Amino acid sequence: MIYVFDFEVFANDWLVVFKDISSGRYTVIHNDNHAVKQFVTADKLLAGFNCKFYDNHILKAVLCGADNALVKEINDYIVQDGKLGFTHWFLKENQAFFNTFDIRDDIQQGLSLKAIEGHFGMNIEESSVPFDIDRPLTKQELEEVIRYCKHDVDTIEKLIKIRKPYLEGKLALGRMKGLPDATSLYATNAKLTALFLDAKATEWTDERNYKYPANLKKELIPPEVIAFFDRMHDPTISDTELFNSKLDIDIGNGLIATYGYGGIHAGLKNYQEQRSPKRVIRNYDVASLYPSLMIRCGYISRNIPFAEYFKKVYWDRIAAKKEGDKKTANTLKLCLNTCYGAMLNPYNDLYDPLMGRSVCISGQLFLTELVMAYLRECKTIRIINFNTDGVMFSINREEMSKIYDINREWQNRTGFELEEDEIAKIVQKDVNNYCLIKENGTVKIKGGYLTYGISEAGAWNINNNATVVKKALIEYFTKGTPIEQTITENNNVLDYQFIAKAGSKYKSVYHMVNGEKVPVQKVNRVYASKDPTLGTLYKIHAETGRPAKIEELSEHCVIDNRNELTIDDIDKSFYIAMAKKRLDDYLGVKPPKIDKRKLNTLKKQVLKLLEA
Repeated sequence: MIYVFDFEVFANDWLVVFKDISSGRYTVIHNDNHAVKQFVTADKLLAGFNCKFYDNHILKAVLCGADNALVKEINDYIVQDGKLGFTHWFLKENQAFFNTFDIRDDIQQGLSLKAIEGHFGMNIEESSVPFDIDRPLTKQELEEVIRYCKHDVDTIEKLIKIRKPYLEGKLALGRMKGLPDATSLYATNAKLTALFLDAKATEWTDERNYKYPANLKKELIPPEVIAFFDRMHDPTISDTELFNSKLDIDIGNGLIATYGYGGIHAGLKNYQEQRSPKRVIRNYDVASLYPSLMIRCGYISRNIPFAEYFKKVYWDRIAAKKEGDKKTANTLKLCLNTCYGAMLNPYNDLYDPLMGRSVCISGQLFLTELVMAYLRECKTIRIINFNTDGVMFSINREEMSKIYDINREWQNRTGFELEEDEIAKIVQKDVNNYCLIKENGTVKIKGGYLTYGISEAGAWNINNNATVVKKALIEYFTKGTPIEQTITENNNVLDYQFIAKAGSKYKSVYHMVNGEKVPVQKVNRVYASKDPTLGTLYKIHAETGRPAKIEELSEHCVIDNRNELTIDDIDKSFYIAMAKKRLDDYLGVKPPKIDKRKLNTLKKQVLKLLEA
C-alpha cells in the first residue's frame, strides 16, 4: 500500500498528513507520536517530495519519541541551518525503520513543489500561518495548515500518477535483479543501476590516462582538436582548469564548433532552410551512442565485476526491440542510459572517471571524424547542426550517394548505427534552439523558446510559462500563422501564466502596487495586466538585501494564485510583443540602434517644455 505524506512543523505543533492512494482517504495526526507509531507499519510504503532530505528525518524523530521542541530543533537544523538531517545528534543516536521513496528523485534541480503546482495550473496560495509563530496554533490556524498540507499531498499524488512510467521502469529493473520493490523505488536511477550491475565502489587515480580508439581516423580530425584533448596528459594543468576548458574552432563553412569535457556543440545561428527539388536536408543521430561506445571501445565501468553482464544487458535490449517487447527494451534502456552519468558521479558505486571521460571524448572524436569526411568529400554540403551524438546538414541531391558511402564505411568500421531523418524545414536560432518539420509531417522542437509542458529528456521537468508565446511561434514556423492571430484567438487563461519563483538565494518578494511595496509569496502565478497601477515583482537577495526584478515579467503584473482571473484581465499585447521579440531573436533581426546624441537632445527639449 502506497501512502503519500507531508509534515508541517511549528514551535509548539507538528502535524503529518497521510493519504492512501488507492482509496483517497486522508489520515491527519497532530502532536501524537504514539498515533504515528501505530500508523507507520512495515506493509506501508510512504511517498514524499524531498522526503529524503526533510520529511524522513522528521518522521524518524517522531517515531523515536522526540517532543515538540526537539522536532522543531531538528526542523530548523535542516531548513534554517541548511544541514543534513542524519547528522543531528538525536537522529544519529536513535533508530527507526520504515519504507519510503522520494518522487523528487531524478527531477530537475531547483524545481519546488509549489512551482510544480503552479505549472500544473493548481491553486498555489500559501497558508497565512507563519512558520515562525511562537505559540500553539489556534483551532482555526490548525485547520488552515491541515488544508494546505492536504493540498501538497494531493500534488505529490498527482506527480506519482504522472511519473508512473518512471516508477514502473524502476520496479521492473529491480524485479529483474530480485530486489525488493521498496529498495528499487527508494534508489535513484543511478543508484538502482549500480545495484543492478553489482557495482562495487573502487578508488581510481587514472582519470587522465585517456587513449584514442584504435579504429579512429585521427588524420581526419583537425590537429587543434587532438591537441586540445592531448592536454589530458599535461600534469602542469590542474584538473579544474582542464575539465572546465573549451575549444572553439571553425570546422568548415564558417561553422564554429565548441569542444569540451561535457560534449560538443555547433550550430548555424539564425538559420532557415526548406528542402527543394535540388536540395535535401538530413539529420543523422547515432543510436545509443554512449552505451555503444562502452561496448565497442571497452569503456564499461571497471567497478562492475563482470563486464559481460553489461554487454548482455545491451544485446538483450536490442533483441527486445527487434521482437517488439517494448517493456523489456525500455526497462533495460534505463540501465544503459544511466551508466555514463553514474561513472562520473563520485558518490555512485559505478564511479570510474577514466571510463566516463573516455566515453565523452571518443564520442566527440568519432562524430567529428564523420563530419570532416562529409566536408572533405561533398562540395555542396552545409553543416547546420552538430552535437555529441548527431549531425544535421543540407546538400544537393546528387551528392547524397557520397553521404551514403561515407556512412557505410563509418558504421562498418566503428560498429555504430546511424538513424536518418528526412527534414522538410528547419528554423534554427542556435544549436540549442530550433524547430524542424520532418518530411512525414512530424514536428520536433528544442530549446526554452519553444518547449513547454512536461519534459522527460534527462531529469524530469515541467515548464508552462507563457505557453501562448511558444504556441504562437510554433504555429508561425510550421504553418505560417501570424503571431497576432494565435494569441488573439487563444482564450485559455493558464496559457498566459508566468510561475514567478524566487530561488533559495532570495529571502522575500514584493509587488509594486500604487507605488507601494506589497509583500507576496516566493512563488506566484503572474500575468501581464492592463491596470497601470499594478507594477512588477522584485526579489530580495538574502545576503545583500538588494532587490532584483523577476525576469521576463511585464512592467504591469497581476497575481492570481487562486485562479480567479478571466481572459479580459490579461494584457494580450504584452504576449504579442514578447512573441515578436523572440521571433526576431530566431531570425537574427536586430533592434534599431539608438542615436544617443539625438536622444539626449530630445530629453533636453522635453525638459525645457516641462519647465515652461
